Amino acid sequence: MARSGRKTIKIDAPLLKLKDGTPVWMDRGEWAINFFDWLAKEKLSKKLSGLQHLNSKIKLTFVTAKDCTIFGLKYASRKK
Repeated sequence: MARSGRKTIKIDAPLLKLKDGTPVWMDRGEWAINFFDWLAKEKLSKKLSGLQHLNSKIKLTFVTAKDCTIFGLKYASRKK
């Protein structure tokens, strides 16, 4: 979950980053499609200001720390 005052959060994703920096989705991109559809449905996609691919994770940057906290709470409840 996001900590108060932070604009970034890292979440687990089925992603592999190659040596040249190319991201490869390990599930044919189904996770990414479902995740970004959910993000749009929750009206959080417009509050997202950046995305970075990491090994087995993605790092999301939000416009404000409040948006990041709201995302963290909604994402945590979504996984149950």
